Amino acid sequence: MIGIRRGVPLIKAWSIVGHPPEGPTVFTNPPESHFRPDGEMDIPAFAHNGRGQHIEGQFDVGEHGEHVYRTGLGDFRHGIDAVAHHLGEFLKARGIPISAIDVINNAITHSNDTHTNKDAHEQNLFDSTEWRKLRGNALPPGDSTHTTNNRPVRTHSGNKITMLTNKNHEATPMGRFLESYYIPFNKSLMKELTDMGIPESEIKQALPFTKYPYIYANMTAPEGYLRSYAKQHSSEVDSSMMSHAPEGYYGDRQSVHTWEVAHHLPDIFYYPNLKTNLQKKGKAPTKLYQAAHAMIDQAMQQGLEHIPNIDVTINRGKSLAAPDMINRPLHEILRTPDLREALVRDMAHVPAMMFLFGRSGQGDFHKLYNHMMSKYGADEGSLSLDEHAKYLKEGEKGGQGMHTSAKRLFALARASGEGSEEGRSRFGEHKITADELKAANVHYSDPLMLQVDRFRNVIEALADHQASARGHEVKRGLGDIPTEPMKTYNIHGYPMMDEATGQYDTNTLEPHMDDYIYQMHHFAPTGAFDPGLSPTKPTVPAESEPPVSTTTEMPSAGAAPLPPQSVGTPPRFQDVRQQIAGYNPAQFREMMQAAGRAPVARPTSPELSPIESRAQAALADPRQRLLSQYYKSNDVMDRVMAVLKRRR
Repeated sequence: MIGIRRGVPLIKAWSIVGHPPEGPTVFTNPPESHFRPDGEMDIPAFAHNGRGQHIEGQFDVGEHGEHVYRTGLGDFRHGIDAVAHHLGEFLKARGIPISAIDVINNAITHSNDTHTNKDAHEQNLFDSTEWRKLRGNALPPGDSTHTTNNRPVRTHSGNKITMLTNKNHEATPMGRFLESYYIPFNKSLMKELTDMGIPESEIKQALPFTKYPYIYANMTAPEGYLRSYAKQHSSEVDSSMMSHAPEGYYGDRQSVHTWEVAHHLPDIFYYPNLKTNLQKKGKAPTKLYQAAHAMIDQAMQQGLEHIPNIDVTINRGKSLAAPDMINRPLHEILRTPDLREALVRDMAHVPAMMFLFGRSGQGDFHKLYNHMMSKYGADEGSLSLDEHAKYLKEGEKGGQGMHTSAKRLFALARASGEGSEEGRSRFGEHKITADELKAANVHYSDPLMLQVDRFRNVIEALADHQASARGHEVKRGLGDIPTEPMKTYNIHGYPMMDEATGQYDTNTLEPHMDDYIYQMHHFAPTGAFDPGLSPTKPTVPAESEPPVSTTTEMPSAGAAPLPPQSVGTPPRFQDVRQQIAGYNPAQFREMMQAAGRAPVARPTSPELSPIESRAQAALADPRQRLLSQYYKSNDVMDRVMAVLKRRR
């Protein structure tokens, strides 16, 4: 058993979890039916149920000229087509009448023209079927700039790599799996768009595949169908996972928005975090300013009747150290540009303002939330915070995770129980203490304590304005607090764990993927990368790279002699084949495990299965000359030989 301990820090994707109709599932590789003959497009990599069946569908042409695989669950695309789709939507939203395919072809041409090894790594243009064949490898060394490109694209035999596997496969029990589509012309695509005058920051935010040479799996599938997880998770679906699934997948869950629940924040969230001289800390939060103005503008467009009819007090001065307080009706302040700007700047250093309009998953708000969670989130005899969160989901179009914080906050309010005031929670009635502020590295002063009610009055009024204008609940009450856990959902295909050792069995790719997954040494060299100098240098000539085919069946022991292959089995392996023939079932399975070719499920019988028996016979048969195809990685061969050496 290959063991992975719980809590190991991991990099890159730890798993991909899909949401087919059959239930949540770990996604590793497409079924064999995805792969079509040369010259035909394969079925997109993630158009399957994670259980070995592809989703029935038909290829069609999308709005932007891309190939679309249409199914009853929605549209799936190959990586290049997903780039065209998202790029086309990006250009259309900005009123730029340029074909996304033309932009992509220009980027590919530029990527080719600047490549140090163009002959070996040339990329075909958008319409080539090559882009729609599933061929995977790890992300290779190399990079590209506006002037130079040395990123490997093809193998020694000319096969184009279109997909990337997770680079941390030795550190996750999920094993090696197809994680994303390879987009090696990303830097050239960024150049094409910036040359149009589009700001780079805007491009990166909307089109992440311009930052990196890959496009994430979720961007190639229907919304909510797939989600990559960078951190370790359990076999049971948690509230965060539920939030990433398609609408209704986990039953009816209540949407929560920041402006509906801001009044549930206790006073400590309305206490300004200032220096001892009452000056603001750090740089001006310009993104918060922009977000607040944008959302206020959106609410104002729905009519002035949504603005609460109250007077508020704001500080027009530069700080509370030199205040200039005025009291005006809120509708007057919001309709007067300089007064609205003064309001936003006055409120910006209050954690509750960041919760309402900003990125509250970090900074002062996040610290205070974690502090409160330790006080109210783990009461014995009631549902856990995560169980409460399973009944909720973040509201739509929050951006920056703002409504995710709203869901967590409302779950915490419910978990804390009813307060003394109707509709309020024990959490919301929590009183500020000097010790708590000190623990949160926040300066305490009596003058600042006097500002809390003023800040709460203004920010709650802004929240009520947003909720009313958007048709949401104003000052949402706790409602019916759940007392029973929601239905449990287990993730199909999650590796089994030995409770005694705390270790997982490791998932392995299915045998048919041997024809479509390559090793690093299979890449043709570039100016930045020479696989011949890598630790995984093959012991056979480059021409031994396995041919791409659609079958992986191994000949039986009684089969007629095979025709000569271009390259045979390494001599060092031929010398010990007789040893394999004498292995008992346990010994043979140990060798297969070391080679990474053990079955995903543990054998239940002490005897070899028919498949295992045929594999043993084939491996022991000196006439069998396909071992370089079956074990095409030198490091795999090394592991096999290590087992054989121990057995001698």
